[in-house]
Amino acid sequence: MSVRPLQDKVLIAEGKKDTMTDSGIILDGRGLGNTTPGIVLAVGPDVKEVKEGDQVYLDWSKSKPVTVDGAQRVMIQEKEIIAVIEE
Repeated sequence: MSVRPLQDKVLIAEGKKDTMTDSGIILDGRGLGNTTPGIVLAVGPDVKEVKEGDQVYLDWSKSKPVTVDGAQRVMIQEKEIIAVIEE
């Protein structure tokens, strides 16, 4: 199934959660909030700042859960994306 977001909506898959820092400290998730990045899967025609494949931080509380091909994804407005992660 193909999903094409409308207007300024972005379809995002949850990225991998970090369980350890680069220096070897194990993270248990307490006190960190939801800092899991997401991967942009599709963008609507009015989206200007992100593109498919970008890894982003977003306000997960503003996202709407959707199921695409049996997998949990989220739909969110572009303005709720906080940052694009650049390597």
